[in-house]
Amino acid sequence: MNDCWVIVADGARARFMTVERNMGRPPRSALRLVESARLSNPEHTAKGRRDTRKIKSGRDTGRGSVAPHGYTDHREPHETELLRRFASRIAQQAVTLVTGGRAASVVLVAEPRMLGLLRVALEPVKKAGVKLSELERDYTWCSAPQLQRHLAENGLLPGVAGAV
Repeated sequence: MNDCWVIVADGARARFMTVERNMGRPPRSALRLVESARLSNPEHTAKGRRDTRKIKSGRDTGRGSVAPHGYTDHREPHETELLRRFASRIAQQAVTLVTGGRAASVVLVAEPRMLGLLRVALEPVKKAGVKLSELERDYTWCSAPQLQRHLAENGLLPGVAGAV
């Protein structure tokens, strides 16, 4: 039984980790994060964003005393919708992993914008009685030991109070 899962996400990728306990080891090394699944969002990568852009530079910039013409290409709502869809995929994966592993708690680590979208998407996990903890940081670049250290410093790993 995995009683704690860690989800680390930003707009481009999500990593799902479980906290493994080894009772035969000293307390400092008894807990270990192990990555079990990964998701990616190709629309949010540099190539995906480049494919949706058609920038017309130099037009409507207001040369001289003429006021610039404002126009929008509606990128922001489109980007938000892509992130919302990715958050929904993350939530689906989380529900599968949490119900399969009968998790008691989930630690969610995400950049601020993504965290807001994930809060909404992970409501079914919360309603299932799983404790949801959050950390507003972008730690997708961290290795498992680095992430474990960051989570321990913030008091988010169960049974550890900065011992890592």
